[in-house]
Amino acid sequence: MSNTLSCVTLADQELTRLFRPFALKMEEQGMPAIVINTFKCYFNQFLYGAQGKLSDREILPVEDRELPDYEQLEEYKEDGEKALRHTVVIKLNGGLGTSMGLEGPKSLIPVKDGCTFLDLILMQAQKVRQRYGVEFPQVFMNSFRTHTETMLAIQGFSNGSTGIPLAFLQHRFPKILAQDLTPAKWPKDPELEWNPPGHGDIYTALVTSGMLDALLENDYYYAFISNADNLGAIMNRRLLGYMVRHNLPFLMEVARRTEQDKKGGHLCRLLKTNRLALREVAQCPDCEMDSFSDIEKFRFFNTNSIWVDLRVLQSVFVSHRLMPLDLIINPKTLDPRDPQSPAVFQLETAMGSAISSFYNAQAVVVPRKRFAPVKTTADLLLVMSDLFLRTEHDTIVPNPKRTTPMPTIRLDEKFYKKIDMFLQRFPSGAPSLMECDSLRVEGDVTFEADIRLSGHVHIVNATALPQRIPAGTHLTGEVHL
Repeated sequence: MSNTLSCVTLADQELTRLFRPFALKMEEQGMPAIVINTFKCYFNQFLYGAQGKLSDREILPVEDRELPDYEQLEEYKEDGEKALRHTVVIKLNGGLGTSMGLEGPKSLIPVKDGCTFLDLILMQAQKVRQRYGVEFPQVFMNSFRTHTETMLAIQGFSNGSTGIPLAFLQHRFPKILAQDLTPAKWPKDPELEWNPPGHGDIYTALVTSGMLDALLENDYYYAFISNADNLGAIMNRRLLGYMVRHNLPFLMEVARRTEQDKKGGHLCRLLKTNRLALREVAQCPDCEMDSFSDIEKFRFFNTNSIWVDLRVLQSVFVSHRLMPLDLIINPKTLDPRDPQSPAVFQLETAMGSAISSFYNAQAVVVPRKRFAPVKTTADLLLVMSDLFLRTEHDTIVPNPKRTTPMPTIRLDEKFYKKIDMFLQRFPSGAPSLMECDSLRVEGDVTFEADIRLSGHVHIVNATALPQRIPAGTHLTGEVHL
């Protein structure tokens, strides 16, 4: 059974009765009718059997020979350079970094050389503008939780004479109480009654904000969209040129899966239509998780960087009156920090699942240098270290001197999970990890300057007191402090 959005049901009266409280709640917030209707369609699926699952019986793996490789696209650079003046860069900037204990924009975390994600993104934009003499727009899709702080942080940056605003807002959906399928209520923090609808909301938000119309009216036909926390995702002439020359409506950047990528959404092909599709881990039936994690079977994961022809996007949206996306149902607790709070369902969508909505959509295999995300403080430690370099274009890329897989990092959550605690314990930056195969830290340990780790390192502080590793220390193997 396909998960693609469908609003048709034989139980219209029951749907209307159950949905009415959600509609009223969304209307009270002044949400556009198109957003309410989109949520209604997902709610319909949720009620009447769509579990947001995509089984192995409905898909095929994608073979290497089916996809072009980035390294073979050098000839398209000239086409891409010509198209730069018709291209906008959009960064998904709705994340709060809650996995790292933040309640503000994740993009404001210092990540390299004292620069935040946001600093580096703006530097990237300025350098591309200067290099090619093109004043292309740099736009952010913020959430209601990140907008104010982000806009204050980027004061002084502008899109110049392009006429394009710097940002537009993502919508939000009501959480659904698992107990009785009514809108969640949490008077002590009403903001927790809502959830981000996933980055798939970008298509609706582009329309309702007026951003899509503004871009097209100013002759911006192509959009490069990526996560704000992926510092490898930068404007690229050969990818843009490949899309333009082949008149592609949608191009997804994928990379080869490794053991570290087993839980990321993977590329597949729908048996029913033969179109490319994206299956996220939340869409995989529990009994097929071994298959989902098989990196030899499903070889490519979605980096969440896409290239879209905005003219075709508008056409698809208008013809469907929404963007057809696969439903993802996420069971959560109402307060994510309180496991005893009521169970809820969050209805979400993924931006990449739109690949199956476009005729002739393609994917391209890109190198890992275009994928440097930071989801946890362990990821942050890797990026801060000498395993990643800051390039002349202000991208963050893997150090080419490292020829083996990245080390696995396990930091004691009691002392390192939250960003402020993490930074306190690395006051002089990250240790050298170039020769490190794995790092596990147990207990409260502070790392001073110029520390080098090699091989498999296990650091244990079993005492109740904080311990420090002196500057200039070389560690390997089991270390007890």
